[in-house]
Amino acid sequence: MNEPLSIRYEYDEIGDVLDIYFAENRRAWTVELTENIMMSIDRQTEQAVSLTLMDFSELVCPTPVGPASFPLTGLDTLPADERDLVVKVLTTPPVSDLLDVSSVLSPSAPPLSIMHIERRPVEESGLLARCLP
Repeated sequence: MNEPLSIRYEYDEIGDVLDIYFAENRRAWTVELTENIMMSIDRQTEQAVSLTLMDFSELVCPTPVGPASFPLTGLDTLPADERDLVVKVLTTPPVSDLLDVSSVLSPSAPPLSIMHIERRPVEESGLLARCLP
């Protein structure tokens, strides 16, 4: 049995895009989670292959009250079985080590799924975001 690959980060400074690879390059289904975050999943193994974070510096910059959160708009149009698979992968390591998923509850509206990027694993990788003051 092969040992699991370590997480690999590739940052494009000009485009401000961070690609995070959890597995070797292989056929995968890519889901747009938000306008700036995509996740590729191997449907057979039900595991994440990669994450792509566009406008990375904006995504990881904190707001005055904490980390910026983003609605998981990409889940809205998925059939239930695909949505369940995406949620399973999002809430399982290694993805859950990088993305924190939660719901906003309101008595007058259905739950809203949101997420934010965990800064610690990204900082530990040696990548530093350039946050605007």
